[in-house]
Amino acid sequence: MKKRVLAQSIGLGAALALLSACGNDTAAQDTQPTSVRQASAAPASGAPADGTPVAQLGATSTALGNVVTDAAGYTLYWFTQDTPTSSACVGQCATIWPPTLGAPKAADGTGLPGALGTLTRPDGGAQQAVYDGRPLYRFAKDDAPGQTNGEGVKGQWHVALVTPASVAPPAAGQ
Repeated sequence: MKKRVLAQSIGLGAALALLSACGNDTAAQDTQPTSVRQASAAPASGAPADGTPVAQLGATSTALGNVVTDAAGYTLYWFTQDTPTSSACVGQCATIWPPTLGAPKAADGTGLPGALGTLTRPDGGAQQAVYDGRPLYRFAKDDAPGQTNGEGVKGQWHVALVTPASVAPPAAGQ
């Protein structure tokens, strides 16, 4: 029992250290989690016959608007340092912000109007799902579907809105 508590304490400390590695905004929000769980970086659904992983995308309504979700209903996010063709969240960052891997596919009846695509990740070559030109990630601090705890973290992480064109783009340098 003592070993498990010690291991959990060490794990929480490591997760907090990794969280601080994601972004370099010195005016970051308080991101001290009460509990941190490792979100899965695995594709959200099975692979089609050709073996290509698929990232099943959905949508849910939150206080921030209609957000893009993974197959389990967890909110997906985008990172201001990414481009439509490259991910800047690698290494320790990708541990707290696991990329959504696989070719994105909108769940039936979801009505996702944005463009779906992929990019090749620089840390192993896996395909990462992209929605409206923004690579997608999950946040380890979201403990349940529909939570949006990652919004605004370090001023660089934002929920992926179903209709992002209705939101002003971030200012340069944020």
